[in-house]
Amino acid sequence: MSPGPADQVNAKELSARAAVVERSLELSHLDRVREAGGLPGTRIDAQLRFGAFDGRTTVVVLVEGVAMLRCQRCLQPCTTDVDESAQVMVVRDEDEEVPGGYEPFVGLPEHLSLSALVEEQVLLALPLVPMHAADDPRCLAKTVGAEGAPVRSLAADAPAAGAVAEEKQTPFANLRELLEKKNER
Repeated sequence: MSPGPADQVNAKELSARAAVVERSLELSHLDRVREAGGLPGTRIDAQLRFGAFDGRTTVVVLVEGVAMLRCQRCLQPCTTDVDESAQVMVVRDEDEEVPGGYEPFVGLPEHLSLSALVEEQVLLALPLVPMHAADDPRCLAKTVGAEGAPVRSLAADAPAAGAVAEEKQTPFANLRELLEKKNER
């Protein structure tokens, strides 16, 4: 869904008035968050404080809320708290230098997309690998394998009592014996 006209603001005018704009956005307004794995239930509240520094448009962006993502341990939805803030300077070209303390945001100050600005900060707040907490009962329990590597326990998917359990397959179980016999020759 492309942002509507209410999403486009004249940031120069808002900066001149030191305006504060608040928005609540859901996943349908955050295309890049959805592309990054965002799921329905994502809701972000943002406060944007417009200002100016050295004649250039600045925005203090505060975002908080909840992003629903897919847990990479159990592949079920998990909530990720979002609490991010940044001081950005609106620049027309990505090569434009900004003073220390400001992050550049490429856009036209006269036609600035609020959702794009908020979305940028939300993306920075998302974890690289979303997961439930290790002790979360909604996530599959973890056990440690023979080599000390984490192995998922599929206890939740185990067959019901009385059902025949499948035999565990170990394709390289005899490899050590074969190598030892070869070395003895």
